[in-house]
Amino acid sequence: MKIDQEILTTFTSCPRKAFFMENQIQEVVKEDVFLTEYSGMTLIAKADEVIKINGNRVAILDKSSKSVKERHRIELAFLAFVFSLRGERISVGLRLNGELRLMYPNTDKIPLILSEIKKSFSSTFPPEPSFSYTCKNCPFHTDCINFAIKNGDITMINGIGEGRKRALKKAGFLKVDDVAKSDPRAISKYTGVDLKEAKRIVKQAESISTSKWFSINEFTLPTSEFEYFFDVEKGEDKIYLLGVLLKEKSDNQYRYFILDDYWENAWKGFIDFVNIHPKAPIYHYDVFDRDVIRKFGNLSKMNVKELSARLVDLYKLIVRSFILPVRFYSLKDVARTTGFNWRTGSFSGYEAMKALSMWRESKNPDILSKIVTYNEDDCRALMTVKTRLERAQMNF
Repeated sequence: MKIDQEILTTFTSCPRKAFFMENQIQEVVKEDVFLTEYSGMTLIAKADEVIKINGNRVAILDKSSKSVKERHRIELAFLAFVFSLRGERISVGLRLNGELRLMYPNTDKIPLILSEIKKSFSSTFPPEPSFSYTCKNCPFHTDCINFAIKNGDITMINGIGEGRKRALKKAGFLKVDDVAKSDPRAISKYTGVDLKEAKRIVKQAESISTSKWFSINEFTLPTSEFEYFFDVEKGEDKIYLLGVLLKEKSDNQYRYFILDDYWENAWKGFIDFVNIHPKAPIYHYDVFDRDVIRKFGNLSKMNVKELSARLVDLYKLIVRSFILPVRFYSLKDVARTTGFNWRTGSFSGYEAMKALSMWRESKNPDILSKIVTYNEDDCRALMTVKTRLERAQMNF
């Protein structure tokens, strides 16, 4: 059983992900990797650099974060714990955006975490999934969703985390169907939420159980002969791809614009394209796309007030007006309830972000083609969701 600090920090937030990761650890023996045995486990401590300060060795973790996070403290404590087992006098430090800080972590919790990991990893089956908003970029996300659906796991219900799950299971609510058929007052009693939230949880369970959309508030959509569907991919290094699908009477036209260090012409091309029909609504999903328009409006000293007024956030509309059979109200999850599928399969927004930065360095056309296909499908997914909303509006 091999444990490194990434597994350790992952386990504290998601034991199931850590369980799957354990089989992927590779023992790389090099200068800044430190191995030791502990309680039947091989501990692998990795430092980004080992330097000398005033004649003393210091193992450094290099992070891009603006502040010290709890996961950083756990990693540093793990490093210090391994050094103590090896009998080595090595201090630890954290470099945040180039600034080095010597750290003095408390290692007392490390044996307790390692004991829990050993118990979990010794099991034949992985831990049950627990969902959070960090799940969407996890490579095991689909596996967890499929497991939860197959087993009727109540963490599939939006609003049910680990704490509420434990309380409900203790009260006898073991499956999604149990919650769907329950009295909201019982859900309120056992979870501690108010009655309004309890009613929403019961309705959410019913939606998952029946695979139905439920309208909860009236809403309106713009009426227009022409429509735009807009989605942004952002790289890791300030590069953006702006994708736009124009829906016209007889055809749909997709265009993309890459905004990097030399962004002015691409930005102008984007503005010209969305102003072919200057009154047409521009549908998007969540606030990020709006923020990107504001960002480049400021950089170009362009007044984007009229453009911003045309933006219609479908995410905002959906969470206000619907309860859907999804764990997360992401575009991917919502669009898939309509039957829409991405041509790039399990390729995610996180992978698109990394790929866009890779393309910037390599200019590999195959990489760009995959990103563009993914982005175009995002835009087409928006159009599919908007069509589904139109049907719901007529039936409200």
